[in-house]
Amino acid sequence: MQLYNVKIDNAIDKLKSMNAKKILLQLPDGLKPESFDIFNKFSEHFGVVISSGAFYGACDIGNMEVYNNVDCIVQFGHSEIPNINYPKPVIFIEYMYDKIELDDNIFDKLRENSIKNIGLLSSVQYYNQMFYVEEKLKKLGYNVIIGKNDERLKYPGQVLGCNFSSAHSISLYVDAYLLVSTGLFHGIGAQLSSDKPVYILDLNDKKIKNIKDNVDKFLRKRYGKIERAIDAKKFCVVIDTKIGQYRKKLAYDIYNKIKSLGRDAIIITTDNVSPSDFENIMCDAVVFTGCPRVSIDDGDKFKMPVLTPIEFEQLFKFKNNNKYVMDEIVAVDYSPIK
Repeated sequence: MQLYNVKIDNAIDKLKSMNAKKILLQLPDGLKPESFDIFNKFSEHFGVVISSGAFYGACDIGNMEVYNNVDCIVQFGHSEIPNINYPKPVIFIEYMYDKIELDDNIFDKLRENSIKNIGLLSSVQYYNQMFYVEEKLKKLGYNVIIGKNDERLKYPGQVLGCNFSSAHSISLYVDAYLLVSTGLFHGIGAQLSSDKPVYILDLNDKKIKNIKDNVDKFLRKRYGKIERAIDAKKFCVVIDTKIGQYRKKLAYDIYNKIKSLGRDAIIITTDNVSPSDFENIMCDAVVFTGCPRVSIDDGDKFKMPVLTPIEFEQLFKFKNNNKYVMDEIVAVDYSPIK
């Protein structure tokens, strides 16, 4: 909590300058135990409501009811997505871990695999550590390149679960990527978006991991789910109304492609995905145009296959590509929510 105190004070000053009266706080699960302290700090100055729901990141800042009832949204733990036209002011209180110490021998795995040119990537929480790792690698004689971000990313080298443009921008110049992060999700996404090997520097156990086996396991499971949709007759095509995931044009393009196959389809909107909704509609398959993590991370919760738009297009040969392609969001449609 101490890491946030200065940023909270800065946010309060900014809210006062905006003449805000009522705000919504969005807290990641890791900060929800601090809800009382954070609420009390803001409520000394403003009317405050804390959202109890989970949220995906800067692309997910609340629904229409929220916009109609607050002056500003304060979201903890993420950086803004620059090319989103937020309909209400949003203050992002980023969480970046302090620099840690790493032994030089941690990087031996890279040398063992004859890697000299390294593309350095990071999820936003570990962005400060990325520059520490860059310094260490350069002292060890590696050529280190940090990729250029597109308009959906705030920082060079940053990756989101739906955007790996920082990796794409340097793919011709690197032998492999090193992702400074924890867990596997961002690493698997980066690997599926590139032909170059991806290693994770996992800061929980301070080890570098090659994730090829994890990616192979993911693909076997994913292809099994995708192929279940080949005989589907009734499709739900879902538009997510979250401001940073709103791809209405893409949804209607998929809808028209389904109809061209002689199959039935309907368009659905949602801001909170529930598997039971699709069971009640009795569709055979779902194509979800919002965050790809719904299809990939939450797919086991659904009785029917849930595909990303690219998975649908590859399955039905609208895209001729034998390699699995990750669904990336570069930009979204303008949302009518005001």
